[in-house]
Amino acid sequence: MRIGLKMVRPGDQRAPGEGTRPTDERSRQAGFTILEIMIATAILTLGLIGILALFPVAIHTGKQIVEKSTGAVIGESVAEAIREGIRNNLRFNTRSGGNSHAYFIFRHDGVKDDIPTQKDLERPDKDYFILIPRFRSGQEGTFSNRDASLRAVKTFVYPETDPNHNGGGDAFLADDDGDDQRIQLSGGQVVNDIRVEKTYSLGNFFPGLDETGDTVLEDQKIDSLKQYSFAFSIQSSKFDANLAQNDQIFQPANRLYQVKVLVYRGFLPPGPGEKPPTPIMEFDFEVSL
Repeated sequence: MRIGLKMVRPGDQRAPGEGTRPTDERSRQAGFTILEIMIATAILTLGLIGILALFPVAIHTGKQIVEKSTGAVIGESVAEAIREGIRNNLRFNTRSGGNSHAYFIFRHDGVKDDIPTQKDLERPDKDYFILIPRFRSGQEGTFSNRDASLRAVKTFVYPETDPNHNGGGDAFLADDDGDDQRIQLSGGQVVNDIRVEKTYSLGNFFPGLDETGDTVLEDQKIDSLKQYSFAFSIQSSKFDANLAQNDQIFQPANRLYQVKVLVYRGFLPPGPGEKPPTPIMEFDFEVSL
């Protein structure tokens, strides 16, 4: 005779007549309420909004970095072209009165006029002709101090836009571009500044998209580079050599010059009374004859 034993666990014990109920207490607590879901959704939305808000800032910052980097490369190439022009293509011509005026030939992408192979064919109304400002010799070029000399010297901006192109090769007859624009400072002071109305546009010598060869670089085919252009100004430096034997006066030697390069992207010529576009890159350096 066998006697069957049935093991009963405490959780399986039911009172007589009691219906079926969940055996796991945690099952009655599973799931989320509507309020919990709404709170979680709100937190997630706020987090996503914060992340998405970073994208325009990152895109703008990235654009500025690209522009600044490209502008620095273009500006350095312009500076090197100016140094090379003064070093290897500096010219002197003697005008009436015995004054000798200096200019150099500027070779860079953006120069549209054909550069002649003979010096006697070079013309001051061409965009490769860079006239250098100078002080008059003798007593007319003597000043009480260096600051006084800068107030008297002319500033030339290139490419040339004045009707009297480079004064026909005479620095004394050329227009002063240093007072083309007046800027009022926050303190009410008014100062003179240059006004850029035209630029040297890049891309004239860039290869076409279908060109190939050892001398063709893929970077030169980037169409965005053609959006950039530049201009520069040149004036006598405050730190030019003093030819005067008396230390109390300053007679500049017409040997040291300050150059300012301005690089633009998408340059639009300003109309009458309009403010010129702001350059994306601007820097100064000095060169000597």
